[in-house]
Amino acid sequence: MKKLHLVGMVMVVLVLIFYFGDFTLARSETHASVQTVGVRNTNATFNEGFCVYPDSPFGGLVASELRARGHRVLTLSAPVECDGQFLAVWVEWVNVSYLPVLSKGHVLAVAIYSSAGDPTPYLKYMNATDKKKALLKLEGTKKPQFQTHIIAEVSDESEGFIALRGYHDYLLRQAAKAIADQVEGIRRGGQR
Repeated sequence: MKKLHLVGMVMVVLVLIFYFGDFTLARSETHASVQTVGVRNTNATFNEGFCVYPDSPFGGLVASELRARGHRVLTLSAPVECDGQFLAVWVEWVNVSYLPVLSKGHVLAVAIYSSAGDPTPYLKYMNATDKKKALLKLEGTKKPQFQTHIIAEVSDESEGFIALRGYHDYLLRQAAKAIADQVEGIRRGGQR
């Protein structure tokens, strides 16, 4: 009876570790694809640094990724005009099929960018009744800027010892890297 009780306790501890733990000891095959729609006004202004909205866990990952690449980053609690490049980011959906030794996941993350720190493209999207159509359409503004909508899709298949929270965080970090790659490429010569 004691042996059975001990085995049961070990199983409960293992389940808790794999469910609530934040570790990945795995081999991953990750693919990211990015779609963009952009409008560039004549003499577009590119402010220094980034203003990332919202101040959320995913916004924090994107901000951290940009900071790690040497950029000045400010996180915003409201979509307001700023002296950096405005970047609104969010996760549209996450889909994970999870086993502790084999996991598959997909993330769809979206970003709306303005090189001049203008939140207007984001506010127009938020007020649109048809969000899908709004993501594919941008209107020029009088302000000289480059605007773009970024849709990043990350898919992954990982084998090894993986905690559920660790795998979820891994997928979000990959989506944050895909968005950071895209916004860095904008200034260097347009969309990537």
